[in-house]
Amino acid sequence: MRTRILFVTLGVTACSYFQSAPVIPAEPATSSRPAARTSNLRLASGSGVVKAMHDLYAGKFLRTMSFLQNNTAYTSTGQEQHSQWYEHLEVPGKLRIAFLPATQRSGLVQVGDKVASFDNGIRVDFRPSINPLLLLTADVYAAPVPIIMRGLDSLNVDTDVIHSDEWEGRPVYVVGAKAGDSTSNQMWIDADRLLLLRFIQRGKSAERPVISDIRVSAYKELQGYQIPTEFLVIRNGRPVWREQYANVRINEEFPPGTFDQALWKDIPIPQ
Repeated sequence: MRTRILFVTLGVTACSYFQSAPVIPAEPATSSRPAARTSNLRLASGSGVVKAMHDLYAGKFLRTMSFLQNNTAYTSTGQEQHSQWYEHLEVPGKLRIAFLPATQRSGLVQVGDKVASFDNGIRVDFRPSINPLLLLTADVYAAPVPIIMRGLDSLNVDTDVIHSDEWEGRPVYVVGAKAGDSTSNQMWIDADRLLLLRFIQRGKSAERPVISDIRVSAYKELQGYQIPTEFLVIRNGRPVWREQYANVRINEEFPPGTFDQALWKDIPIPQ
């Protein structure tokens, strides 16, 4: 239980095996597409990058998303451990993760910056937490810019520091670190598509610093929205965790109380 919660707090979920499922658009797909490309932008501040991301969908980002998440944990001996979660996401700021099989009644609910964890149907933890991947792959396109900036401040990303770089052949804005700094908390944003490609987070450890390098990849267009479908977490240079989405559903209505802690045991898993 403790290990699973740790990985969740690193970020929202994703996956490389993108299987289409029935989707219900909230509006015609063409209306949700970004109005213009951004390759000619020259952004000089972290706040400018966040505003450009926010403005990309002009108030028409997706409302809800649900999906099956396939997880792979990599042990220090090279073994793989597999698990599955089912997730409900409402933008901005709401996330429900049920650890499968659902009979465990274990998982978590996040609303804003508060996360409640459940084990066997009982709430076992409740604490403040900022999910960087939820913030930067979903909320940034829908929530007010000041809320995103406060989230980045809580994540200790220095938005006054920015430089240009390349990642896998694409130009990127790196917010939070100077050139050559690979350990400060920082986000790597595709300069053309304004999508998160990488988030580096420095953690605390009694023995040594823990650097988590989260790689975001396999973006797929669904109903005009760019959805990341795979995340890889590299910790101190070693892959430790991979998340992959399947059966993604967009803009479906969720059961009442999906994000209500008191109704944790009552929300069904879609078939």
